Amino acid sequence: MSRQGWVACALLAAYGAPARPQDVQENILRWPDVVAAVARDPRLAAARARIDAAEGAVRAARTPPNPELEAAAGRGSARNGAVARAEWELALSIPLDWIARRGPGIDAARASVDEVSAEAEALRAEVTAELWRLYTVAAYGQLEVEALEASEEQAGALGRLVRRRVDAGEGRPVEIPRIELELERVRNEVAAARAARDGALARLAAWLKLPHIRRVELPPSPPPAESIGIGSPSELAEHPRIRAALARLEAARAEASVARRSRIPGISLGAFYASELDREAVGGRVGVELPLWDWRSGRVQRAEAAAAAEASRADAEGRALRAALAAAVASCESARAIADRQTARILPRAEESARTLERTFQLGEIGILDVIDSRRVLLEARRAALSSARDREVECGALILLSGRELP
Repeated sequence: MSRQGWVACALLAAYGAPARPQDVQENILRWPDVVAAVARDPRLAAARARIDAAEGAVRAARTPPNPELEAAAGRGSARNGAVARAEWELALSIPLDWIARRGPGIDAARASVDEVSAEAEALRAEVTAELWRLYTVAAYGQLEVEALEASEEQAGALGRLVRRRVDAGEGRPVEIPRIELELERVRNEVAAARAARDGALARLAAWLKLPHIRRVELPPSPPPAESIGIGSPSELAEHPRIRAALARLEAARAEASVARRSRIPGISLGAFYASELDREAVGGRVGVELPLWDWRSGRVQRAEAAAAAEASRADAEGRALRAALAAAVASCESARAIADRQTARILPRAEESARTLERTFQLGEIGILDVIDSRRVLLEARRAALSSARDREVECGALILLSGRELP
């Protein structure tokens, strides 16, 4: 076979090799499956338990305190004479001081429910964003492995071609170790990429509590941030982190109101029945707290300072969220621009350069090292395109999830 024939065979092996068919019975994990599994995450289960606890606190705030029943018994003896008998007394008291604090106490408990509910929504977004990152890394890790395996097959085909050319006396023997070294380098990269892919799949399976994940489907591409209005004032006002901060502020203000109303002296009403040696008595009683030493000044000061601190924290949370969303939007746009540039400009140029060098090699104007170098450049361009696409999906997807929206 002529030199041009050997080169034609090499090009067919490099660019025309058919893709290997996928196993139709392979268990493929899809992104909707991950979203459905988020509800079973233990961190969200803990958040739901905190919501139940907060709702229980609302019921406790609505429930009035129980009345108090006092009983006393003894034996009485007359001062003059030997008359003696058992004496006893029953008294029932109903506290009334809770009435003044009941309203703001219920408001504080309701605000706590709103707080933990908003925190649960924010936590769900964070958990989903974390799983999105693992899912995307695993999906693009699979594509990188496939690209490297294809490069390994192409390097092997080129190595077989070089050996045939050397055996036919059309090539130099020094070309054999060069292509073998290139093949071993690609094999090392394939092994490293497989390890990274398997690690990502294992981490994803651990969080989803699955025994094993063989393959994941390529994730959906998130829409651009500017097309859905992320960062608008209305968007920020409804963000779970902002709602949680405002709920904490409302709870702190209600606690301050409770503290101020605690200055009202405690009052209790009751009735009693007494059976004594020489009389029986029925009557009522009133108990009034005497605030001689404590007017709850320290408690009021602490509660009002806590409310002021929560107001500052809510303001800081709003600023931090706006800054974080601005940085996330910038990262998403940067990653999208890099990915588009890699796909539209860099990768086509690398492919064209590789094809040109292949044709030049056919004419005998360059050696095998130039072909190997062109393959390396093309492989790195493909890997860079995959890496930039992965970063685009991770950054833009996490931005949409952390803004309180759902991925399509």
